[in-house]
Amino acid sequence: MPANNQVWPPISQNRIQDAYQRMDAWYSGDEEALSWLYSTNRLQSHTSLWGQVKRFFWGTPIPQQQSQRPVKIHVPLPAEIARMSAAQLFAEMPTTHLGDMDGDSDDKGLTSAKQGKVLSQSLSDILDDNAHAELLQAAELAAVFGGVYLKVEWDTTVDDKPFITAMPPDNAIPTFGLGGHLQSVIYWTQLPPIDGVNLEYKLLEEQTPGRIEYALFEARDTHSLGVRVPLTTHPMTASIHVDPQSGINTGSQLLTSVYIPNLRPNRIMRGIPAAYHLGRSDYAGAESLFDSIDEAYTSWMRDIRLGKARVFVNRDLLTIGKPGEGSMMNMDQEIFTPLNQAPGSTLNQSKMFETFQPAIRWQEHENTCQNLVERAYAACGYSAATFGSAGDVAMTATEAQAREKLTMLTRSSKMLYWRPQLRRIYAALMDVNRYVFHGPDRGQALPDVEFPDGASDAPNIVASTLNLLNQAESASIKTRVGMLHPDWDDEQVKDEVAQIAQDYSMLPDPKESNLWAAVAANGSNMGGVASNSYGITASNNPTTAQAEEKAVKSSERVDQSTAAQSTVQQ
Repeated sequence: MPANNQVWPPISQNRIQDAYQRMDAWYSGDEEALSWLYSTNRLQSHTSLWGQVKRFFWGTPIPQQQSQRPVKIHVPLPAEIARMSAAQLFAEMPTTHLGDMDGDSDDKGLTSAKQGKVLSQSLSDILDDNAHAELLQAAELAAVFGGVYLKVEWDTTVDDKPFITAMPPDNAIPTFGLGGHLQSVIYWTQLPPIDGVNLEYKLLEEQTPGRIEYALFEARDTHSLGVRVPLTTHPMTASIHVDPQSGINTGSQLLTSVYIPNLRPNRIMRGIPAAYHLGRSDYAGAESLFDSIDEAYTSWMRDIRLGKARVFVNRDLLTIGKPGEGSMMNMDQEIFTPLNQAPGSTLNQSKMFETFQPAIRWQEHENTCQNLVERAYAACGYSAATFGSAGDVAMTATEAQAREKLTMLTRSSKMLYWRPQLRRIYAALMDVNRYVFHGPDRGQALPDVEFPDGASDAPNIVASTLNLLNQAESASIKTRVGMLHPDWDDEQVKDEVAQIAQDYSMLPDPKESNLWAAVAANGSNMGGVASNSYGITASNNPTTAQAEEKAVKSSERVDQSTAAQSTVQQ
């Protein structure tokens, strides 16, 4: 834990916190925060190679003396990008399993597949819809801030299982070891003030492998950590149950927190020692594009505002009011009386009304905005088609992946950072479940995590493909079932194949020698078809069948006699 009366957050975090504030302003769409950040902080004093001050639309001051101040518009494109980034990763929950006994790390310490199945079911019960929603939130925060923390928490008075919580990085101070592995992390929370007490309170939570320590600090200003006081000092921390060392054991040899970088390297802050292992935001390098988009849309709306029709009226049509009331005109009046005029006067020949309406440059603005938006999508690592810019057109998964190639590449890159950290936090989750809630012991096995495919074909296309494979006899039933249900594990596929085989066993063997093995009710052996030996459909009534057969034989004898007589005559 840090010492008393330190500056908080630490000075080493200043540039990191500045970057977090800018990303948060774009994400939240807080127009006041954008104006303040880009007009007052040191971004405004940064100069280019030629010594010119960097200019941002949101940093230009708004004149205070004008009667009508200009309106600035923010387009929530950054929030849309962060939401889409999360949906690309966690629109569907990744599947997990342990103990498939294939020699991987998910089998370490396990003795049988049955044990792995029990562990997999236990983990599946913990990772419910709440966990899925938390992962969606975490992925959105990671896209904004360049990374996110996941930590394991539990409350025996609320639930009978542990859960994961997403923590934004602007409230965490990490310590990384060699290779960027997270060794410890301190989360801090600014608590609300106590009624009648003019002091600031911060709760610090330090997580190390196997242990969590809590500390409450009391200060006279927000920029100082202050002095450490008992947890019972503040009503929000009084209910935290800790041991005499102000901590709790987690029952795991792992750290119950992980840091998941969005992407690496961090191009902007890689020269800062404290930020070397931090991830890169989707917004990195796209701030000027976001600013230009807001400026372009503001200009467009200004054209619309100024493009309203104005009517200029001859002053002779105005009705003069009482002193101090000015002149006015009834716009619903339909009949006007010409004025008396001297000979040769052109007063009534002049225009009584004149309208003025400037052209709205909608096409120029639309093209500009569309180009800037597409450039912003690309700068953040996404294809415009991902956001519906190509329209709703039916296409196969292959076509969708071709049109969204940049999005698919970005998604694949992010999964490389998410998968190993999810395995670690899931393992810690199972350890806490065993230690606190007496769940099954995972030993040293790490859960395996598999993300679903990014794009899937429509059901009719999948069915057509499977049918062609079946007709060509080029794929087994197991392969076809796996193609139809890519999210199923081997056990589910095996059960489905067995069920299909059982359904087939109810039909006769389709071999040629057995095609006519069935016997009809009239004794026919024509595959169960009610027919006689002459191939003519007969009744199932034996008497009727015999009569029909005699009639056929009699007809045959007549035909044979006629044929013989014809031969003799010849």
